[in-house]
Amino acid sequence: MSEHDRIKADIEATRAELAETADALAAKLDVKAQASKKVHAAGEKVGERLAHVHDAAPAPVQKALDKTGEAMSPLVAKAAADKRRTFLALAGAVVVVLVIRRVRGRNS
Repeated sequence: MSEHDRIKADIEATRAELAETADALAAKLDVKAQASKKVHAAGEKVGERLAHVHDAAPAPVQKALDKTGEAMSPLVAKAAADKRRTFLALAGAVVVVLVIRRVRGRNS
């Protein structure tokens, strides 16, 4: 390999590293994408927690949760397009989980 080819290969490798570094910095600075990922992760966590609480709850509480879920189904569909409604739906789910935990604590 000639000196010229070695320098050319070194330049290409440096460009590739620079592009990778720039992409990583752009990802870190993309606050909207990071927030979206965190909201998605929080939504999944709340859903998993709600399913766990539902399964562990007494039958009357499960029935109430099922009715609440049915009533909220149209709201959840609309919330996907509206960030404010999404926040309110998540907050409502958290409130339901907290109420169930409190009810379970009293029954213990």
